Amino acid sequence: MMKLDLRDLHIDILKHKMTYDVFDYSHNGIQFNILFDVNCIPFKLIFIKKNSGQYLILDVLAGYQLDTYLDEKLKILKNMLELKNGKSKFSTNQFFEEFNKKIPHTIQNKKLSKATISHVYHCEESEKIYIRELRNWDKYPELGKHATKENKEKTRLLYPDIYEEIKDKNISVFYTDKEK
Repeated sequence: MMKLDLRDLHIDILKHKMTYDVFDYSHNGIQFNILFDVNCIPFKLIFIKKNSGQYLILDVLAGYQLDTYLDEKLKILKNMLELKNGKSKFSTNQFFEEFNKKIPHTIQNKKLSKATISHVYHCEESEKIYIRELRNWDKYPELGKHATKENKEKTRLLYPDIYEEIKDKNISVFYTDKEK
């Protein structure tokens, strides 16, 4: 286990009424977007390799602890780092020690594409990322419908500002795959 220096970033995320932040990280010339999500238990630290479909989701446990024994996830990380098995020495502890030194202490407000976020989180109807309409189910009690937690989660990830406005309301966001 390794303690990551995420406390200040976590506090800043909450101070800005956000649920996650994205920042850049580079290792041996390989570029990553890092998504630190504090709206789940355990927290999530997601390494997303830029210009590829590769990503690695890691749990950040209480006290910002990360299990550096990756087991089957080690192969994913090595693949993302373009390391071949047996050709070079690789230490997960060294990797995360280096990463830990580069964690920002304040939010970076970097953006990820909605398509990337939807893919990484396996959102419902992941190809539908554009808002078609919002519906307040309280105005239609005869329908007996309500906003689902999956719909709220997708909105939190794709449209955090809208999520903040509707998170405590019985409002669903209807999505479409059409940008306009």
